[in-house]
Amino acid sequence: MKFAEHAYVPPEAAGIMMARTLANSHPTLLRLLGREMSVLDVGCGPGVLTAEIARRVEPGHVVGIDVNPAMVRAAEKTSPPGEAPNLVFYAGDIRESSWDGEFDLVNAARMLQWVPDPAAAVARMARAVVPGGLVVLLDFDHMRARWSGAAPAWTRFYAAFLGWREAGGRDNAIAGRLSSLCQAAGLEDVEVTPQITTVRAGDADFFRVAGIWRMMIESRGRQIVAAGHLGEAERQAALSAYTEWMKEPGAAQTIHEACVVARRPHLAGATSPR
Repeated sequence: MKFAEHAYVPPEAAGIMMARTLANSHPTLLRLLGREMSVLDVGCGPGVLTAEIARRVEPGHVVGIDVNPAMVRAAEKTSPPGEAPNLVFYAGDIRESSWDGEFDLVNAARMLQWVPDPAAAVARMARAVVPGGLVVLLDFDHMRARWSGAAPAWTRFYAAFLGWREAGGRDNAIAGRLSSLCQAAGLEDVEVTPQITTVRAGDADFFRVAGIWRMMIESRGRQIVAAGHLGEAERQAALSAYTEWMKEPGAAQTIHEACVVARRPHLAGATSPR
């Protein structure tokens, strides 16, 4: 996968995902998991959450898939093949998958934001889940993110981030489309849960959560510069400004996400899955 591609994940960006747990990043999915469930984790990245899913549903089988082979290699390094007998990782594109009624639950967390045609991806997820099974989608509304007292250099970087994404056909407000994507894929019983996270200087999670964007400047920022949406000096200025902002006693960040849970319709006369 090439550096210029949006789906490419710079090595520095992997650290963003390594610190996540279901409890601190995907509480809706945590609530839905149960022993013996079979789960497909789409856009598994370095596999940290996928491995946690596998532990929670054991002995149910779990498959992690990611379009980026480097992410799958990282996942297999963290969870070597065979170490968890119910867990396997594949490199591949969900839009080209052929699963049909094979999983109790299909999850895609913060993945659709990187897909230029999310409807095709959700349609394949809907097909992969068993009748009566669940599709769980979690993603951002980047347009609603806020930083108190943000420096102009950071504001410039974030505008360039949004512009780079838009130029690549990515939806900066994908969270607001998740329910309609599910309905278009033929899913029903669609439930939407807003997930709004505010962290302030002094909070136990402040540096972990707000620091994600510092890592973004270091990682995705280089792609944004290479694509011509920002100068390298501007990226460096944003990194310095954001680092200083994180030290401010009044610093606060608010990120908006939405989690959607939808069900594949039951077949006529069929009973509910586990």
